[in-house]
Amino acid sequence: MELILFLIAAGIIFYLYKTFQVYLSNPIMPNDKDVLQVQNQQEFIEVKPILTPKEKLKATEYGIIVRILGKLSFVDNKSCILEEKLANGIIEDISKDSDQPKELFLEIYKESEHEDIEKLAELFREETIAQYKKRLKIIEFMFALSYADGNFSKLEEESIISVAAILEIENDDFNYLYDNFKAINEQYEEISKEEALKLLDLQPNFTKEELISKYDKIFEEKRQNVLDPKNLSKPYNDNGGQYLRKISEAYSLLIKEVK
Repeated sequence: MELILFLIAAGIIFYLYKTFQVYLSNPIMPNDKDVLQVQNQQEFIEVKPILTPKEKLKATEYGIIVRILGKLSFVDNKSCILEEKLANGIIEDISKDSDQPKELFLEIYKESEHEDIEKLAELFREETIAQYKKRLKIIEFMFALSYADGNFSKLEEESIISVAAILEIENDDFNYLYDNFKAINEQYEEISKEEALKLLDLQPNFTKEELISKYDKIFEEKRQNVLDPKNLSKPYNDNGGQYLRKISEAYSLLIKEVK
């Protein structure tokens, strides 16, 4: 009996030994599904780029406004003192309100020449849902920039029409702005040297420094912060807009006479 039990135990031990040998020679391998899952996890890991302060600023509402105005300013490759001062003024207001460096906004403005103005308008539309007055004010300011030099080009017109359509500006509101700026521009008359001196409160023997100082002071007093909520319903042309054009023309006339 003892011999039989011994033989059975020996057989079990031998079987376990052979089984263990087979296991060692055939390690467990992951199946195809496991491999694909690991690979897919690696493939779909999203690497988010580190944005510079300027790139972050470009994506904000104010950044988009500056890009739209920059694109419009460069569309006809023309500029004048009034257009430059208006652009600089709104950028200064934006900088103060956002507490972001004016220099960064200026860089964004100057780099907007090759932007797609329709895509920018779509971005601005998303940022200004239920803010119709703000949208309309930006369109008004675009007209002001375009008419600053007295020449409303076809490219400027097409740009403003495209942006207004995307911002869903009502026809009556758009037509009012279009006709108002056009009528004022057609009625505009050139000023004389005497009128220019009077507008800027200068004597005939003025210096360049006096001219620049007077112009800058009057400009800052009369210009409108178009993004200030209290100014959204105040027409640009009736609240300093046309006066800014007159003093800018006076400046351009008198600056030619000084070194």
